[in-house]
Amino acid sequence: MKYYQKLTFLFCLMFGFIGIQRVVIGVIMPRIKDELKFDDFHVGLIVAITGLTWAVGTIIFAAIGDRYGRRPVIAICTILSGVFSWITGFAHSVGQLIAIRGFLGLFEGGPYPLSMGTISEEAPPHRRALNAGLVTGSFMLIGICIGSQVAGYLVDKYHSWRPVFYIVSFPAILVGILLFIVMREPPSIAEAIRKRKAGQHVEKSRQADKGSIREAFKYKNVLLSSINSIPVMGWLYIFTAFSAIFLERVHGFTMLQIGLIISASGLGGFIGEFTLGSLSDIIGRKKALIMAALLCSAFGIALAMSPVGVSPFVFGIFFFFFGFFGGGMYPMYLSTLPAESVPPRISGTAVAIPTAIGETLGAALMPSIAGLLSDHVSKFAPMWMAALAGIFIAIISLFYVETAPRSLARMEHKPTRDDHLLKRYRSKEPAGPME
Repeated sequence: MKYYQKLTFLFCLMFGFIGIQRVVIGVIMPRIKDELKFDDFHVGLIVAITGLTWAVGTIIFAAIGDRYGRRPVIAICTILSGVFSWITGFAHSVGQLIAIRGFLGLFEGGPYPLSMGTISEEAPPHRRALNAGLVTGSFMLIGICIGSQVAGYLVDKYHSWRPVFYIVSFPAILVGILLFIVMREPPSIAEAIRKRKAGQHVEKSRQADKGSIREAFKYKNVLLSSINSIPVMGWLYIFTAFSAIFLERVHGFTMLQIGLIISASGLGGFIGEFTLGSLSDIIGRKKALIMAALLCSAFGIALAMSPVGVSPFVFGIFFFFFGFFGGGMYPMYLSTLPAESVPPRISGTAVAIPTAIGETLGAALMPSIAGLLSDHVSKFAPMWMAALAGIFIAIISLFYVETAPRSLARMEHKPTRDDHLLKRYRSKEPAGPME
């Protein structure tokens, strides 16, 4: 096995187990609420603090990793995320739970951008997109699909939520240790560290980073993906946080049934990321994203309106397609559309901006609002919020500039560089097609 293949495999395990640690709390939330006695607003707050600190960790540890070395940062953050996931099992109040999950999010936010940057450098050009998709998809496959089943089984077996965290946390610690052993610094980072040690420190790199952020915001698709990140991230973390509560409270399912039902959305999301990503190569990113958003909303509405008495099997089908079309949106809005719209030298920044905004406003703010509405308006409110997010995503997506090469090849009038820029930044001179 080649080095980049070993690295991709370890990154898949890393991000998958990080996914389990992040979303498993939503699956077993009914049992945690019963023991610690808190309301739905606090459910949203627990999810929100993890998203907020995840965004902070992404920024802080990405900068530290690019400056001092990605290998130790990725490995240490992965190990510490496992440690704080394990500590979650010792929480005895909602305040303790919020604090522990805050530290968990901080360390879980570090590895993802650094691992994506490493894959793009270590993997051959024709394998980069696939390998990055495998790592991202592992969050859905391992984190939600497998993690939900494991959580439901463990709660059913031990009749307590605490052993879930004691058990699911160790794999991340082991993967972090393996990354310490197997991973080496990417050539660009190793060279930068060598120059710095030789006294060739240059301040221009940080100025260039600031400039790349400003430049990325000049592009229409980057701005639209930043806006879209709020309902997309909101969709993911509202439904993972409140689905178990909804299924138990409204429909009376057991924890084992709930775990299996939610796991269907993880399997659907994993398949959707590849299927809809490939479909977008054929019919275009814009059309595929709008279609996925509307169908995600349709299956979400079906979930919210399902009467009591609907079988777990039917709910599993609904959740599968809810995850399939919802997860399928990710590679388009978060990766290809912004990255293909900007010059290659700032493509990483173009992807990082929507990620940070989505974690801050989507993953942090939206679940808090959902919890508040669940307490004071309706127990159905979180599911309706997740369902209707797709409609907002579809409306925003109408304004994207198409970037799929096959679709562009069929266009008589191809988008120019100015078409990709916001109006205030467009040149007065006629511009040619984007290269």
